[in-house]
Amino acid sequence: MNRQRLPVVLSAAAVAIAVLGATPHGFAALTKGAVRVALFAKNSGKVGGIAASKKPKAGKLLPLGKDGKFPVSVLPAGLQGPPGAEGARGPAGPAGPQGAQGPQGLKGSKGTTGPAGPRGTTGSQGPIGPPGGYGLLNLGRATLAKQTLAPGGAHSASTAGADGLPLVAVLDTGNDDLQVVHCADAACATSASTPVDTGGNVGRYPSVTVGSDGLGLVSYLDSTNHNLKVAHCTNVACTAFTAATVVASGTVADDATSITVGTDGLGLVSYVDNGNLRVAHCANLACSSATSNPVAATTVGYSSLAIGADGLPLVSFLDNANQDLRVAHCADVACTSSTSTAFDTANNSGFYSSLTLGWDGLGLISYRDATSSALKVAHCDDLACSAATVTPIDASGIQGEYSSITVGADGLGVISYYDGTGANQDLKVAHCGNLACSTSSFVAVDTAGQVGWNTSITIGSDGLPFVSYRDVTGNRVKGLHCPNVFCVGYLRRR
Repeated sequence: MNRQRLPVVLSAAAVAIAVLGATPHGFAALTKGAVRVALFAKNSGKVGGIAASKKPKAGKLLPLGKDGKFPVSVLPAGLQGPPGAEGARGPAGPAGPQGAQGPQGLKGSKGTTGPAGPRGTTGSQGPIGPPGGYGLLNLGRATLAKQTLAPGGAHSASTAGADGLPLVAVLDTGNDDLQVVHCADAACATSASTPVDTGGNVGRYPSVTVGSDGLGLVSYLDSTNHNLKVAHCTNVACTAFTAATVVASGTVADDATSITVGTDGLGLVSYVDNGNLRVAHCANLACSSATSNPVAATTVGYSSLAIGADGLPLVSFLDNANQDLRVAHCADVACTSSTSTAFDTANNSGFYSSLTLGWDGLGLISYRDATSSALKVAHCDDLACSAATVTPIDASGIQGEYSSITVGADGLGVISYYDGTGANQDLKVAHCGNLACSTSSFVAVDTAGQVGWNTSITIGSDGLPFVSYRDVTGNRVKGLHCPNVFCVGYLRRR
């Protein structure tokens, strides 16, 4: 029998049995002799004792599907076919959260140096610097250089400014004004002059220094009102300035003033008021006001002021009452009290005193001994100058007027002064041979006419002496630049 028709046959047999069973004959058959037939119909759902199942189960028959075929799930797997073509790439999904930072890797080896970059453009040329020095012994064959600084000038004072170039305060007698000359080079071959105070008869006995702000500070007299004034430059060349009356007593004498800067950075000025020596202590950098303290209550003159190695002021002056050189040592920076000692008491000494600090930290004072008509130097033996060693420097005639002293680049004293002997009337410069100036040499450096009054000496940026002085014959203030520490032109070793 065809297997595909077996279920149909079985189903038809089952229907026939059911119909027959509903009739009397059929019932009789069931109850009497047809049991075998009925029991056989109970197995009509099996084939060969194997039941059918709609779902694949172990030990069950599985009918065919509507397509007349077994389901794919019960068929053995065939060979895998070749992969199909890759489909189009879908859109990117959202970025996931950032992972934790991993450990730092090992340092890589140094790469090769890259090629040099292109050279930059050349910058603009800087300003020309000040001229260099000639050397202490003038191996450059230089000679003395003399220039006119101020036509009609008389009293003068010089210092080296913050730029290393000479800065000279001058009394212009033609206008009775104070002027300041700023040199453009160490020898002052060119310079510029600025009127600083033109109010009345002002500018006598000027003194100039550089303040702690690097700007010029000038003390001078107001001869119209007999007061002490101070001008403060507001630039290095002093083309701008302020001026103030710091002592308005009305009795300031027509005598030398001397200015320096104390350890507090403020100006100090020595001057003579009604015959007595006093020191004014500036209240500020510009010295727009000051307090004044007495130093000596006797008739005095020719004061000069410097700061000692102990930081306290030293003042040299002429004790006119006793005709002695005297040196006062202040007890504090403002000189509110002091002690003083007289020197060279056997002669009429102390005229035109000038004080500086030697390289040994001790005071060095040049002055005129009128009795012996000599230029002398006193070297202090201690900081307070309670004792000193006095040495004649030049006693060849009327020597030592208008003396001014400083210390050269070799650490030894150098002095400018006037030789008024007979027809000489010359400017001279002396050079100390040691710290105490117990040996020395001197030379006339300007002999044309009557020259050498009101001298003032300083050391420029080239380490060489520069002297401002009055040329009486020429009615002017001149400047002289030395070619070496000895101030000797064309100096040679041999």
